[in-house]
Amino acid sequence: MSTLTGPLVAECSTWLSIVSKLFSTRMGVLLEPHGLTQGQFSILHHVVRQPQGSDSRVSEIAAAVEVEQPAVTKTLAKFQNMGLIEMTPSATDKRAKLVKATPQAGQLLGKIYQDIGPDLFQVFNALEDTDLDVFITQLTTLGRWLDENRLNGSG
Repeated sequence: MSTLTGPLVAECSTWLSIVSKLFSTRMGVLLEPHGLTQGQFSILHHVVRQPQGSDSRVSEIAAAVEVEQPAVTKTLAKFQNMGLIEMTPSATDKRAKLVKATPQAGQLLGKIYQDIGPDLFQVFNALEDTDLDVFITQLTTLGRWLDENRLNGSG
């Protein structure tokens, strides 16, 4: 195990930034045929993966995907028009809207993954000499830490 040093931190953060940008750009190209931006895809993915029967507030979705609430509201209106979500007023807070995915949302998400899957297999196949289980464990650990220690106060 490497000892954490300034140069190692710099190298890790540099590569994480580069990989993040490259992957984001690639996902943007892959999602374009589906008429979604990466931000919209993140919102769709978040809404679909909620436990069945549970509703999310717009503000909770915005915080979870780190997208400003007006952009989330606009995206949710698009999704509602597409039949991907149902929005209902909250019984306890008249200002709040509750969001629930429809079966069509899950179907669209599945279709998107089916379409982008071959490319993503190529991407992750580049890690052929890497233990992917360890990689995913480390990536998950980093993601959870970043989620629990957000600097913008959300989450």
